[in-house]
Amino acid sequence: MPEAPSGAARKPRALFLSADLPWPRDGGGRIATLHILESMCRRYDVDLVAMADPVCKPDLEYLRSICHSVEVVPIPFTFGRHRLRQLGVLLRSLASNEPYRLRKFRSERFEATVRRRLEEATYDVVHCDQFGAVPYVRLAPASAVTTAAHHNVESDIYRLAAQQATNPLRKWFAANERWKLARAERTWLGRFDRVFVLAVDDADLLRDLGVDRTTVIPMPAPAVGAQNLVPPAGHCILTLGSMSWYGVTDGLLWFHDQVLPRVRAAVPDVEWELVGPNAPAAIRRLSLDPQILVTGYAEVLAPHVARARVGIVPLRIAGGVRMKLLDFLARGLPTVSTSVGARGLELPEGAGCYQRDDPDSFADVVVALLTDDKRWLEVAAAGRRFILEHHCVANLDAAIKDGMLLARQQNRAGGRAAE
Repeated sequence: MPEAPSGAARKPRALFLSADLPWPRDGGGRIATLHILESMCRRYDVDLVAMADPVCKPDLEYLRSICHSVEVVPIPFTFGRHRLRQLGVLLRSLASNEPYRLRKFRSERFEATVRRRLEEATYDVVHCDQFGAVPYVRLAPASAVTTAAHHNVESDIYRLAAQQATNPLRKWFAANERWKLARAERTWLGRFDRVFVLAVDDADLLRDLGVDRTTVIPMPAPAVGAQNLVPPAGHCILTLGSMSWYGVTDGLLWFHDQVLPRVRAAVPDVEWELVGPNAPAAIRRLSLDPQILVTGYAEVLAPHVARARVGIVPLRIAGGVRMKLLDFLARGLPTVSTSVGARGLELPEGAGCYQRDDPDSFADVVVALLTDDKRWLEVAAAGRRFILEHHCVANLDAAIKDGMLLARQQNRAGGRAAE
């Protein structure tokens, strides 16, 4: 990055530590991290240090174009790709009070990289993005403002997982992980001058844990197009997003087993397309049905959205904000979601989305949107209006600016918890 002209004011400098490389934009967590990174790059010279699963050579062109520097530390943290290694990590976590969700991101190499960066430069801000990065706040100097972006309240996700689990071992693990995560969230997030969360619900949950220095930041949706809204002629349902997490698999199989048969009874030619990477075997097997298409990763989403008549977010285990729901609303695609899938969005009924939790009512609304053009148009237009008002880049930038101001005040007051 070129040096600032002589006499120009120096931009403050930030060290941005991420538990996942925010590129490509192929999952909600990465998209949220990228939005926060882009916002910080508009106000700071940002050095990005990110963990990345060493699957393939990362594409860093865009990240280097917005950051002062980018450094990637390979860490084999994905369970599906490194099963034996992660089973070992899991067993060690079971024998300790440390949750698996944190232990899997431990890395001596990442810690050494962060220490080197802090020795080489003086940072005004040290930011930790996603929960796996938060323990590295202990390395930040007292003079640096510290912020975290906590995308989901992890302990609450595992509370939901314990409720939904039918396997006794899975239920026990979720309950045990929930207790350890609540303890870790209270301990580590309390170390920061400010914690950014994506939803008011999450701020309330953290407050119950004793973490009250939070700022809610609204995730921006894709730019709303000016094209006219026209209901597609076919009867296609669309699911969008990464399928690597078991909570997504749970929701998709619930929709397949409990909701789709009810929809088919009313609309026999209905099709269901699942677009996104990392589909597990249980989801890939659904494509044996000729009316279900498991597409995988798609770099360009527009053709899939244009073909779809209804989007669905059938999650029963989730937290934070679903970026895929913002995508659907911005693109004018009426959506049906569970209340868990729509958490964090103050959506009025029918403003782009209906929230339904039981299979019968979920199916009824899907059928109505598949068959009623007038209702489809009303819901699509209302969703677009909601996005324009609440989820734009300017709103995100303003919220982060306000949060950083509060973080600086906290840092100057010396209120950050000691190690």
